[in-house]
Amino acid sequence: MMTMLAAAAPSPSMLDQFMVWANVHTAAEVWLLVFGVLGQGVFFMRWIVQWIASESRGESHVPEMFWWISLVGATMLFVYFGLRGEVVGLLGQSVGWTVYSRNLMLLARKRRLLAAESP
Repeated sequence: MMTMLAAAAPSPSMLDQFMVWANVHTAAEVWLLVFGVLGQGVFFMRWIVQWIASESRGESHVPEMFWWISLVGATMLFVYFGLRGEVVGLLGQSVGWTVYSRNLMLLARKRRLLAAESP
């Protein structure tokens, strides 16, 4: 009798299986997951920018846009990890955020010095 009842129960949909796998339980958590994936996509795009810049110069080069994209992606991921309560991700992105900001400050200082030197 139990076997017949178990067989009659509907199997979980692919969406249900995905939600279990991704550890999301509500529609809001699904949207948060989408936001996190978009943040990771933005963060990944910085490597594409760096690759294209290096190829166009024929040598390794990290353009300023790399640092801006890093900052945007890291901020998105920081928000995602914070809302999910994932401490490891928060720590990782907070350290990166400091490095990306510092590199942008160094580039701005270099621009100011070059502008002051030019007639």
